[in-house]
Amino acid sequence: MTIGINQEGLPRLDARAVAVFEHVLSRGSLTRRLSDVPEALGLSQEEVEGACRTLLLLRLLRQAPGRPEELIPASPDAAAAEVVGPLEAQLARAAAHAQSVRDDLHSLMPHYHAARRERDRLEGVDVLPDLASASAMLTEESARCREEVFSIQPGGGRTPNRLGEAIERDLAMLRRGVRMRTLYQHSARPSLSTQGYVETLTEAGAEYRTAAELPDRAVVFDRTVAFLPRRANGGSGEGAVLVRDPDVVAYLCRVFDQHWSCATPFRGSGEAAYKEVGHSLRRALAGLLAEGGKDEVIARRMGMSLRTCRRHIAELLEELGAESRFQGGVLAERAGLTTPQDPDDAGTEAAPASSGNAARRVAAGS
Repeated sequence: MTIGINQEGLPRLDARAVAVFEHVLSRGSLTRRLSDVPEALGLSQEEVEGACRTLLLLRLLRQAPGRPEELIPASPDAAAAEVVGPLEAQLARAAAHAQSVRDDLHSLMPHYHAARRERDRLEGVDVLPDLASASAMLTEESARCREEVFSIQPGGGRTPNRLGEAIERDLAMLRRGVRMRTLYQHSARPSLSTQGYVETLTEAGAEYRTAAELPDRAVVFDRTVAFLPRRANGGSGEGAVLVRDPDVVAYLCRVFDQHWSCATPFRGSGEAAYKEVGHSLRRALAGLLAEGGKDEVIARRMGMSLRTCRRHIAELLEELGAESRFQGGVLAERAGLTTPQDPDDAGTEAAPASSGNAARRVAAGS
């Protein structure tokens, strides 16, 4: 075996060095001529010389007093104190220095946290890259919420899985006295899972309203922190953007309050829940038709599937007595269906036949 040298320059004991040390212990001493050792241990002259060098460096062999040609064994404890002691002292000094540097660096942590808080206040944005991180942070902010939470949820009905994940979290906030308001689109009303969820949460104190069109998703807690979908650079909305900037959050609050004031209350009460917003739905469709929007664009803005959207368009055109989409847009505009609606009349239902007759009378110039 070869002698292993560690990073501090001290050799390591191997089997040959141990055999030579035991030989010296049994003999009491060893002359530097080493003439009888190889034969006794079965080692070559070079191997014995290498073993002796190791033992001398480790202070297990030393010169006999007054007899420099003779080597005698030393106590392993004494050798350890002589050889390892300085190394341990060096390590202790290095450890003390490392701890001192660590303490110096840690002393800067309050400054770092203060600067980080200030930067967060100025930047006010934290990107949550995926659904798991967004959901975890949403749960954390829900637990912190103490006064109010509102959300904007465009699109159709919520899936049972998504609602199942949210119901306990939402009920926990309501039990703490948190005011909860949610805006859906009218297209969410026929969804049975959404109806059941709304009924359960309404009984617990939550409030729900729907509108024909809504901006993008948003959830705001205590008017201080908001969650928005990731849309930059063509993003699909996977994950979220956590916003704490007070100006941005205040803007979102104003957007929500304006849409809330014009929306129709939703209590999840079966088929009637959809019928009561029929007039609002037709007005929105008529306005989009008058703009010349394509079916795909209209469906996306109304939060509907393309098939459902086309069915509603066909019903509206029939109601207006229009033979084409272009004519339907013109008739809708002449009938006043594309003008801004008074919020007080948002839930007012107009009779389909009278709307169609009115449109035809306007088209005829009567």
